[in-house]
Amino acid sequence: MGDGKRWFWVGSRAAVRDAAAKALGGPPVREAVAAAKAGDVVVVDSLAGGADATGLPYGHVFSGVRALKEHRGLTVYVVVDDADRVGPQLARFVLADGVLTWRAEAGQLDAAALGGVAGLPRRVPVDDLLAKLEPKLGTSGGESSLQRLLRFEREDGLLQRLQDAETGLFDGPYATLKLDEEWKRAHRFHLPLSLLLVDLGAGVEALQGVERKLVFAEAAGVFLNECRDIDVLARFAPTIFLLLLPGTGPEGAEILGKRILASLQKRLGGRREVAPIAGLCAAPSSDVPDRRAFLAIAEACLAKARSAGAGTVGTSWGGGAATDPQ
Repeated sequence: MGDGKRWFWVGSRAAVRDAAAKALGGPPVREAVAAAKAGDVVVVDSLAGGADATGLPYGHVFSGVRALKEHRGLTVYVVVDDADRVGPQLARFVLADGVLTWRAEAGQLDAAALGGVAGLPRRVPVDDLLAKLEPKLGTSGGESSLQRLLRFEREDGLLQRLQDAETGLFDGPYATLKLDEEWKRAHRFHLPLSLLLVDLGAGVEALQGVERKLVFAEAAGVFLNECRDIDVLARFAPTIFLLLLPGTGPEGAEILGKRILASLQKRLGGRREVAPIAGLCAAPSSDVPDRRAFLAIAEACLAKARSAGAGTVGTSWGGGAATDPQ
């Protein structure tokens, strides 16, 4: 690679490997992926299996990717075929850094997710951009337009009005606004959209002082760690959180819901007040005609999970609630 970084390949499809090599500016190293260190890049073919995946932890693509991401500083990309609808969701929810789409008919690899790696176009650093803008903005009364902008940003008035004070996540009214916006976007462009409601349990509301702060801080940390930058995370009610997942279908959303509940129980399971459950609705669906129904069904699924008990994800499909085995 042009910038001195090494990259590793896991898979057997030579055409895909060669396309990745072209995008990354050089061939992969010959060592097994177990030799990858902080700063290295790993590209994993989602179809790797058997002997092809022996270098991955657990010998399985998605379990292996999750294990690789636990090593700090390692960048991991997953290659999926363009007809694979579930692969991109699974890749993202095992914390892959990006998805590379392989178009077999054209023999092309969509490597847009590699931006900033190797010799590919990089984002202009904010400081560099500001340095270029500063001379052009001029001054007025000793304070440039840029300085006024930065002063306004420091004041944080607008941001604070949109935040929930206890968690730092967005508040309910803003979540409602984003729900309407993302619903319209998904409907217009025929994209999947999932709505996950997570309830920490009614007992949490009675907590006071340091214990209350700790529970909400831990919960917010779980949501931020498990979700993507494009997801909308908000406190919707005293103990209920709304997670809006653009571009995510039912399978990926259910995987995420189960993983969030497992993480909450792992980090807060010692507190009897905490009994996390989740309700999930996914669109498009003939059962979800509009945004109001979207939210109402998610709330009904949350009620179904509540009757089933802690650790349950109630869904808007199938015969019953799905429970993550403990």
